Amino acid sequence: MTVLYIIHQTLLMAGSAKSFLNMLQGLIEKGIHPIVVLPDKQGIYVEIVRNNIPTIVVPYRNNTYPWVHSAKDALLFLPRLMMRRLMIKRAVRKIVREVSGTPIQLVHTNVGVCNIGFLVSRKLGVPHIYHIREYADKDHGMYFFPTRNSFIRQLNAPNSYNICITRDIQKHFLQTGKSSSRVIYNGIQHAVDQMPLTPKENFFLYAGRVVAIKGIAEMVAAYKEYKSRAEHAIPLYIVGEHPHAAYYNNLLDYIQKNHLEGDVTFLGQRGDIQDYMRRALAIIIPSPFEGFGRCMPEAMFCGCLAIGHHTGGTWEQLENGRIFTGEEIGLHYDDDAQLTELLLEVSKHPAEYYMPYLRRAFLTVNHFYTTESYVENVYEFYQQILHFPNDDLTLRKKK
Repeated sequence: MTVLYIIHQTLLMAGSAKSFLNMLQGLIEKGIHPIVVLPDKQGIYVEIVRNNIPTIVVPYRNNTYPWVHSAKDALLFLPRLMMRRLMIKRAVRKIVREVSGTPIQLVHTNVGVCNIGFLVSRKLGVPHIYHIREYADKDHGMYFFPTRNSFIRQLNAPNSYNICITRDIQKHFLQTGKSSSRVIYNGIQHAVDQMPLTPKENFFLYAGRVVAIKGIAEMVAAYKEYKSRAEHAIPLYIVGEHPHAAYYNNLLDYIQKNHLEGDVTFLGQRGDIQDYMRRALAIIIPSPFEGFGRCMPEAMFCGCLAIGHHTGGTWEQLENGRIFTGEEIGLHYDDDAQLTELLLEVSKHPAEYYMPYLRRAFLTVNHFYTTESYVENVYEFYQQILHFPNDDLTLRKKK
């Protein structure tokens, strides 16, 4: 089976890239022959070429409206929008030319906000899968061109299928109960027999991009209140890149004005994040809306207590654990004040106090979010699409 994959960006540390690489390796082992389309030769491109996987590199942009963060952005909005449309049109033409004569059986786009895969599939006359990993609007502030409804019409078009990484994202795009839609959770890592038992150290951890949509400012504000009330405040380490200088500088100013230097430390992007997860007293997931949120199950695989904002994909993962184990697998909060209280509560107890949470969390992620189950579910969906394209796939799966 030859599958054409469309990647919307090449940032190697992005959750979508990590999930794609895990999926791709497993599918290759099952006999899939991939061709990967990328917008540039950075990041994930190097990893793909290193594994001798055929690629097509052509510039393109997401099928969303341009960002407007400044007066300059507003002034250039229309020219940038027109350029996006032109780049998408050119990319589709080039891709179709490049694969001419190649027996492509399926086109799989790695996210929902990039539409060139859908357009290419129409030209080739083959099925298309949108792998929807984001709400777009609620989590990234992105809006579909020309409208959200136009994207939903693509999802509902003939020979169009989709994979949603949570039930809530499936609901967000009105795909619940559709035979052409599947909920398939990301594969974080291969299944393992035992949870790591690493001595805990006195620090809280945030792991991820330092951007506004991740709720960093709100987390730091809650931490400020925690420090003012804690007898011995535990420091907060923030690990991850900070791509937006203005936002990062505002955080630094806030930390300085509130005398949090030495308490809140930015460590930048690191390659040893799992070591930090194993040693952290707890990881904080402050995002107001997380499509899935890889860092929480990654931390749970490492035996780290999770404190999560009770929304979106974070809520769904915690709910899966409650149903699967019958008890809570992490701590959760609805607002900054509740986060402050949880930080105070964790500070009062020895690390061993939360060991039952860690064990239940490990059992949950080792059941729901393994690479093996992820790859198997995607491969099974491929088989159903190609072998029974006119069937009701919901009924076919039940049989």
